[in-house]
Amino acid sequence: MALDLTGLTAYTSENSTELISAAVLKGSTIDRISVQAGIKSAEKINMIAIDNTFQAGACGFSASGNVDLTQRTITVSKIKQNAAVCVDDLEAYYTQQMLRAGSYNEDMPFEQKYSMLVVEGTQTYLENLVWRGDIGGGAGDMAFADGLLVAIDAEGSVVSATTTTALTAGNIIDRVDEMVDLIPVDALQSEDLSLNMPLAHYRMYTRALRNANLFHYSADENDNFSIVIPGTNVTVRGTKGLNQITGVGVRWILAEDSNLFVGTDLLNDAENFSIAYSVDNDEVRTIQKFKFGAQIAFPERIVELTTTA
Repeated sequence: MALDLTGLTAYTSENSTELISAAVLKGSTIDRISVQAGIKSAEKINMIAIDNTFQAGACGFSASGNVDLTQRTITVSKIKQNAAVCVDDLEAYYTQQMLRAGSYNEDMPFEQKYSMLVVEGTQTYLENLVWRGDIGGGAGDMAFADGLLVAIDAEGSVVSATTTTALTAGNIIDRVDEMVDLIPVDALQSEDLSLNMPLAHYRMYTRALRNANLFHYSADENDNFSIVIPGTNVTVRGTKGLNQITGVGVRWILAEDSNLFVGTDLLNDAENFSIAYSVDNDEVRTIQKFKFGAQIAFPERIVELTTTA
């Protein structure tokens, strides 16, 4: 049975929009938080709050209360990924069996698999960037855009549970409960409250629940590393993007998913994903371009914890 690669070149051409969307908008965090698309450089997050003021019943009309319209700016940065593969190099290995006959290798074998691996790598990168991206102080590719922690640290109204006590299996249940106790009243009944923590702490927490003989809980580690805190409406989420944050200690963020924003373009041709053969360079080239940034809407509804490991 022969391997026919004739249709693979068209694969990325016809599905470039789906690939860039999957790369930028999929991930354990980005999948569930708010996305504001169509941003070319910066855009406002428009918010509305109503101050309901009631009065004693009587004849006449006397207006009271306010409708507050506020805005916060979400700024996106341009990010790209370029890669090149000389298909001729595959002739010396078992991959020669996947190549067309002749000396003109213009198609990437296993192109579909290659495309999806690029997408998965982008998802992993953006999962880290959405949390710990820092233009002013990030290391390596974490300096290409500002993430949620930068937005949170810029606000003095975020509720702080800062402690210098190291997290252990003996105190982690209490620490989680303390975070829940600090949720502002206005956010307490929200349906999308998430306590985001590093994966290692998520496992420590679920192990502590088990050791405390709370065998009735259900934690689906094989799917999304999440568990609802018993007796609450808060979901603890093991969050890869909060792992290994150099220089800032350990971070936990408790917030409504709808209060966390990621900004992108995606409605413009400047965001693309392509794999094509370059005649001038005699190689298959990958080009991926997108815009990305993060922001929060209501800082006073967020609870953070910074501690040692």
